[in-house]
Amino acid sequence: MSIGVGIDAGGTKLAAGRVNTETGKVSDRRIVSTGAGRGGDAVLLDCVNLGRALRVDGSTVGIGVPEIVDATGRIQSAANWDWRSTDVAGAFEGVAPVRIVSDVFAAALAEARFGAGRDSSSFFYVTVGTGISSTLVVRGEPWAGADGRAIILGAPLVEDVASGPAIARATGKESAEQAFGDQASNTAIAVGAEALGLEIARVVHATDPGLIVLGGGLGLNERYRELITQAIHAAIDTTYALVPAVVAATLGTDAGIIGAALAANSTTREQ
Repeated sequence: MSIGVGIDAGGTKLAAGRVNTETGKVSDRRIVSTGAGRGGDAVLLDCVNLGRALRVDGSTVGIGVPEIVDATGRIQSAANWDWRSTDVAGAFEGVAPVRIVSDVFAAALAEARFGAGRDSSSFFYVTVGTGISSTLVVRGEPWAGADGRAIILGAPLVEDVASGPAIARATGKESAEQAFGDQASNTAIAVGAEALGLEIARVVHATDPGLIVLGGGLGLNERYRELITQAIHAAIDTTYALVPAVVAATLGTDAGIIGAALAANSTTREQ
C-alpha cells in the first residue's frame, strides 16, 4: 500500500490527509485555518507541520495551491499569499519530498483517477468557487500547458461575473450562498452562468472533450450547474462540435487532498 500526504492549501484553510494512492481513500483528515493576513511564512510552517504529522515512512507530500505553478514547480502568482521566492522544498528538508501543483491540476488528477472522469479518455475540468480555473485532462493526465498557465478560464473577465464573490457583489449579499437563497438574485446568477457557459463552449469547440466535470463550491451547486449546462448547450454549434455531458465532480472536498498526494507520488510532470 502506498501512502502519500495531500494538502489542499486554500485561501482560508488548509485541508490535509493521508491518501492511499492506490485506492484514493483519505484517512486522518486535518483542517487548519490559514487566517487572514498571516502571511506566506506562517502558512508554510502550517504545511510543514501537517506534513510531519501525517507522513509515514516513504511518504511524499503534495501541496495544491490556488496559484499559477510553472513547469519547474515554482509558484508564479500571489493571489492568496506570496511563495514566489520561497524555498518550499527546503522548508520540507528532513520531513519528506514535496511537490507543488495548482489546486485545479490536483483536483482534476483526482477526478481522472478515482472520480467523475475515470471512465473518460478526455474531459474538461472546471472549478467554480471563489475563483474559476480549469484544465483539460487527456488519458488521465491534466494538461497545465507549457508553463503551468493553461488553467485560467477567461480570467479575470469570467471571474468578475460568474465566481462566488462576483455573484455576492452583484446581489449585495455577503456570500453566493445567500444570493442563491433569494429570488431577487436570479438575474445576477443567470448572467454569471451564461458568461461561464459561453467560455466553456469556446473550449469545447477548440478541444473536443468527451465530458465536462464541474467542481468547487458553486460547481457542485445543482441549480448553478444546470444553468451553466444550459448556457453551454445553447452556445455550441452542433455543426462543428459534439455536445458533451456536464456532470458534477464526485470526490467533493477530498479531491484537492487526493490529487495533491497523487501528483507528489507520481513521476508525471506538467509538460
